[in-house]
Amino acid sequence: MRPVLHNSFLEFPSGPIPLDSPLYIERPPIEQVAYAEIEKPGSMLRIKASRMMGKSSLLNRILAHAEAQDYKKICLDFQDAETNITDSLNHLLRWIAASASVELGLKPCLDDYWDDGIGCKISCNLYWQHYLLAHSDRPIVFTISNIDWLFSYPKIAKEFLALLRSWYEKTKQHSSWRKLRFVVVYSTDVYVPLDINQSPFNVGLPLRLPRFTLEQVKTLAQGYKLIWAESEVGQLRLGALQELTGGHPYLVNLALYHFCQTDTSPEELLQSSMTEGGIYVDHLRRLLYIIQSDPNLEDAFKQVISSDAPMKLEASSAYRLDGLGLISLNGDRVVASCDLYRLYFKEKLFSYREVLIKLEHLSRSRFRFDLLASSLRTPSSDTFAEPPVPQLDQLTQVSTRQHFDVIYALEWKRAVREQSPLAIVLIDIDYFKVYNDTYGQAEGDLCLQKVASVLREVIQRPADLVARYGGEEFVVLLPQTDLPGATFVAETIRLQIAALEIACDYSMVDGLPSPVLTVSAGVAALTPDGSTPVTNLLDAVDRALYQSKRQGRNRVTAIDL
Repeated sequence: MRPVLHNSFLEFPSGPIPLDSPLYIERPPIEQVAYAEIEKPGSMLRIKASRMMGKSSLLNRILAHAEAQDYKKICLDFQDAETNITDSLNHLLRWIAASASVELGLKPCLDDYWDDGIGCKISCNLYWQHYLLAHSDRPIVFTISNIDWLFSYPKIAKEFLALLRSWYEKTKQHSSWRKLRFVVVYSTDVYVPLDINQSPFNVGLPLRLPRFTLEQVKTLAQGYKLIWAESEVGQLRLGALQELTGGHPYLVNLALYHFCQTDTSPEELLQSSMTEGGIYVDHLRRLLYIIQSDPNLEDAFKQVISSDAPMKLEASSAYRLDGLGLISLNGDRVVASCDLYRLYFKEKLFSYREVLIKLEHLSRSRFRFDLLASSLRTPSSDTFAEPPVPQLDQLTQVSTRQHFDVIYALEWKRAVREQSPLAIVLIDIDYFKVYNDTYGQAEGDLCLQKVASVLREVIQRPADLVARYGGEEFVVLLPQTDLPGATFVAETIRLQIAALEIACDYSMVDGLPSPVLTVSAGVAALTPDGSTPVTNLLDAVDRALYQSKRQGRNRVTAIDL
């Protein structure tokens, strides 16, 4: 049942967060550092973050702090500029000067100071010094948003950025210029060629907005008044959200908003989040359009999401992908910034899933028969062997270990023949022997049945297979599935089982932390060829499960071969 909420503050996440909203999450020490910096005469604060990371929300709070100090303000946003201002540097500087006049409540008097004989740069400097600054008896916070919009016009950008640097230097030389406090907001590093002494991007105080930590995600969930957020299962859900989104503020806010507005379980929302019907579809489609509009950018990002380790990228591609928020920088190497982007774009930018999507529209029985028939066809004959009759485990009503072994052999042959990926998820119920000893065999059997029921609900594709592997272990066979896809399935299973909230009172045993039943999982995937031993995948998934147990259980470990 969905909790009753006070919806007076609950608005769809878009644009800056209002100053009085409980949904603004501070990211210490960012705010306090910013407030202190603009109180310094002649300071320059550079705020960098990708789109929808909260730059505008932070900027509004900086301006509110400035107003509390009785400062004046000039707010310039290059997204408000008409395209003709880039016709020449003169047009650009006149637009900036006129906009600043209006912001300060002054009548624009550009023609009184502009002189073609001395050039637009000197004319602009005179206008600022002898008109704008001379008419202000208070400090001025001058904010410039979306300055990277100019980067598409390298010649004009180079001239203006050099002029901006000179204005900053004038604050160290002239008392009138010391009234200014610059705040520059942008999404990506400049790749316009600039002399080091003419760049405004190597002076002042840089602030890069970080993504939300798990604790900040939990605080935001409290702001949304999600009553389940404090429970053990709630903490697991929020942890999964933070891992999926990498803590991206907009993505986290959007998920929490939908958690409040729908009866669909958080697990289902997250599981479908990267599909065309998911909560992030508009955001993901916009990014996909941008990437596919530039073949070089698409190729660069495909390299990133195909790599299992941080990698180097050509500088301009790295800057642009960073500006879009698609990658995280670690020195001179990059990785995909979150699982959502990595999994979605790996599916959209590569075509290996197209056949699988078509196959999912077939009926379960027809698909299974065709699959087995194709696997059992002999090279020298058009005759078919009889497909094996499914064998079900009597207690859990999933396939037996013996049936799994048969199907695994068939799927292996098919993967070799078609050169398609094959994945396995191996699942073990944490501390099941303790559970059995504590609650008895009858409750233990019921527990196994509930876990098997979750597996049957999660695993819906016709070609997939769920089997009881032995005791408290279950195995999932995932044909035509790569490692990220199988890992997502495993993580979904782990969360869904925790959401059952099967109580585990192990208080008499030290070191067993979870009050609800959990599972550990190992995941492995590969695309086999004729020389690959058929046991490789089974050995790898067994090692992966062992690592999950060794690292504390209630987790998923993946191995790519």
